[in-house]
Amino acid sequence: MIATDLDGTLLDSAGRISPRTREVVGRLRAAGWLLVLATARPVRAVRPIVAELGHHAVVVCGNGCLTYDFAAEAVVDYRPVTTDRVRHALGVLRRNEPSARMGAERHLEFLLEHTFTLGSADAGGAVRVETLDGALDDTGVGKLLVQLDGDALDYRGRVAARLSEGYEVTASGSAFCEITLEGVTKASALQRIAQAHGFTAADVIALGDMPNDLPALTWAGTAVAVANAHPEVLAAADVVTHSNDDDGVARHLESLLEQGM
Repeated sequence: MIATDLDGTLLDSAGRISPRTREVVGRLRAAGWLLVLATARPVRAVRPIVAELGHHAVVVCGNGCLTYDFAAEAVVDYRPVTTDRVRHALGVLRRNEPSARMGAERHLEFLLEHTFTLGSADAGGAVRVETLDGALDDTGVGKLLVQLDGDALDYRGRVAARLSEGYEVTASGSAFCEITLEGVTKASALQRIAQAHGFTAADVIALGDMPNDLPALTWAGTAVAVANAHPEVLAAADVVTHSNDDDGVARHLESLLEQGM
């Protein structure tokens, strides 16, 4: 089983899929390999990637909080932070980080406070609200987004330190931190998929580039980092392949196919 991140890993720095990547994904499918995309992206942002790859399969979204079956067009697993725990986190962060801007992925819905800054492409489809606190309902949220001034890869530790046990805090880029329910990671979602197909962690090769990939890389039998990965990811990897702009994932997958693994 192959589990790969998208941005910064399978995709190049412009967010594109190379012809070489498309070709090797087709070869993997033809050889009967199970390929799972595991990303911080929500379903709406994964859809064009799935369409371009022609890989209508189960995808782990939102850092593991939601798993979507693109063949069935259905959510097959959802692990939200309860509304009470969301309110607790918001209260703590409001008190300690008054400038914080909040957002949330709530099932398939995207909420952003008016002050939350994102480019138009990334904010597409968002419902803008005055405060996230006032927009909560009883369904909780899959992923809470926290934006402070500066780089999220730098302030994620500060955000994590503000919160008590019960949350996972990570970052997949510089724009914001991402908070899920404790125990909800890419690894936990991938483990359930692997078990359903009769695989153990030892049978899984995981590829990634950012701190949000660390749980999956640590869990999998083989951890592969692209050369452009965050230093923490490079340190955790069993193998370092070429960068995402040099078809690192495709090159590694080609080598596996050539070895007949």
